Amino acid sequence: MRRITALRLQRGIHTAAAIPARSTVYNAFKTGRARMDTGLLRDIVLALGATTEEADAWVLRCREVRRVAERQAKRETPEAAKPQPLPVPDLMVPTASPLSLGTTGLLMVGCVALNLLGLWVTAVFKLSVYLDMVGTAIASIVLGPWHGVAVGIASSNLGFLTGDPATNPFTLVNIAGALVWGYGVRRFRMGADLGRFVTLDLIVAAVCSAVAVPILLIAFGGYNGHASVGAVLSLEADGLPTLVSLFSTNIVTSIIDKLITGVIVLLAFVLLHRRFRIPVGHMPLVERLSTLRVRPELAGVRSPVLRT
Repeated sequence: MRRITALRLQRGIHTAAAIPARSTVYNAFKTGRARMDTGLLRDIVLALGATTEEADAWVLRCREVRRVAERQAKRETPEAAKPQPLPVPDLMVPTASPLSLGTTGLLMVGCVALNLLGLWVTAVFKLSVYLDMVGTAIASIVLGPWHGVAVGIASSNLGFLTGDPATNPFTLVNIAGALVWGYGVRRFRMGADLGRFVTLDLIVAAVCSAVAVPILLIAFGGYNGHASVGAVLSLEADGLPTLVSLFSTNIVTSIIDKLITGVIVLLAFVLLHRRFRIPVGHMPLVERLSTLRVRPELAGVRSPVLRT
């Protein structure tokens, strides 16, 4: 200990720090010691009369023995003793399951009722939108294009229940919208994200206007009593032809109507997916929206609302 202290004092170390503890020096000579201060080891070797080169060789040997021991310990550690990653709670909604025939039928009946409700609300409040294809859109996107066609045909032929007997001629408009919505999300992946879905709604609006304008001209002379007729008459008063006035008014109204319908469809699909586990593989956008809020059934898991 005295020799080690003298060596350290020669290097300029303070007296209090230069004196090693007796037990520390003693433990350095114990057999099987796994860890050792290489600085103390060097001082011990020098104090025993070795050269600087010999002391450095002892330090290198000590470090090599330590690395070999650590590698050996890692190989012998059992797999179960290794730290395992913590399980991440599944915040997704339950796995989707196919709909039964009864559930599909009830959903289609509900979609027909939604179309009729939209017709009634539009007529009562004299709205400049249609809202007569909300159910058609839900059936086409959730169930399939031909389910939407069936809903569109049924609601167009039941329009008299709302006091409007003039809905039957517009059956083709409902059919066209159902096919574009249904095949758009399934065959062309237009439900992959919000941008594509909005584009799909705009395409539906254009297709429906292209089908509806000829029907309006042939069956009603361009004036069917809808609230948008006022805009058509106003454009005609400015000198525009009836066809141009009718199409301009119809396309603007249809765009607003189909964008509103698209928002309702997304909300409805998210709720249906969460409640009835309706498959959403063809609508990744709905799958992402469905995970924005953690389900309350996940007991013990508390998480803030996720935002994308």
